[in-house]
Amino acid sequence: MSFQLSILKILAGQPDGRASLDVVKQHLALFYTSGSEWTARMKRLAERAPDLDIFGQKLIAREPGEWRITDAGRALLLAVERPPAIASEELTRDELIEHRPASEFPPPPPPPPPRRLEDHKRRRGIRRWIARTRRSA
Repeated sequence: MSFQLSILKILAGQPDGRASLDVVKQHLALFYTSGSEWTARMKRLAERAPDLDIFGQKLIAREPGEWRITDAGRALLLAVERPPAIASEELTRDELIEHRPASEFPPPPPPPPPRRLEDHKRRRGIRRWIARTRRSA
């Protein structure tokens, strides 16, 4: 279950909620090998969605060459990530998915800022220094 929630989280963080299977695999590998925090967090969230089936419940749509999170998937993530005191007073998962307008979803995050020219020059200088030290060794 926590693995499926991780996939939902990854897709929710991608532009338009879409990503190729390779991108999803790369993110999963990064998250699950970077320490126990991600695993523990996903297990805690999975306890709040015990019968999760991301494909059977149509939370993710498979499209040629990519996966896409659906509105139902976004609604489930919002419901699961709410603090327990709030979530227990809310509608059931199915009611939440059916009655949640798409306009309530947050916009996708902005693209990362462009790299500065100084960063590029610094990296180029480091590469040149490495190449010189290799030649002289």
